[in-house]
Amino acid sequence: MTRPAPVAPRVLVVAGLDPSGGAGLLADLEALAAAGARGWAVATALTAQGPRGARGFEPASEAMLLAQIDALLEGAERPGAVKTGMLGGVGLARALAARLAAPPLARVPLVVDPVLLASSGAPLLDLGGAPPAEALAPLLARARLATPNLPELAALTGEDVSTDEAAIRAARRLPSRAVLVKGGHRAGEPVDLLVEGRRVTRLLGRRRAGTARGTGCRLASAIAARLARGEGLEAAVRGAKRIVESYLDRALT
Repeated sequence: MTRPAPVAPRVLVVAGLDPSGGAGLLADLEALAAAGARGWAVATALTAQGPRGARGFEPASEAMLLAQIDALLEGAERPGAVKTGMLGGVGLARALAARLAAPPLARVPLVVDPVLLASSGAPLLDLGGAPPAEALAPLLARARLATPNLPELAALTGEDVSTDEAAIRAARRLPSRAVLVKGGHRAGEPVDLLVEGRRVTRLLGRRRAGTARGTGCRLASAIAARLARGEGLEAAVRGAKRIVESYLDRALT
């Protein structure tokens, strides 16, 4: 008797909708599929983005954000991981953190991609006068992993991140259980730093000619997918990096 194929795990993704598909929810869903997972997509904002970058965004209301999540949870299925990306505003970030801290999501692994700016430099988080660290603190405190790039890490901590050693010190100031510092903004071959308390794992990448949007979205989503499949954190990060590298090989050829 043939056994049925195992059902791919579900990942709840909370992020902005980029209609170009270069980043945001559409890119997240592509990465989840590549990592062997299925997605639930909750929109925090509508954005106007195209080949020349982001033109602006309109955030969802807090009530609509929570209604989307609650509607998805009305059945018996539960996500194996949650990933957050663009959040739009401080109120949305805080409302989401409170919802994720309550059953049935309180024990689900959370990956936070602390998106502050679009690749074009346009702001994607209305801080309302609050420092970035304060705005995202409730989410980061819940996170199994945060995935800032170097500018985001500097903005969140106010620390120097110009060397690997400085970036590691800054990463340890974030309240998440682990931090993956993405090194693509530094000159030379990119080195990502997986900081888990006193343990640091250096993950060497390969610099490619050209640029591609949405790599951070895809990486965090692929990590969440692999965590949902039961992988350990380092294995999930390494596997997700391979998925993004394959995407870059296709996008930049």
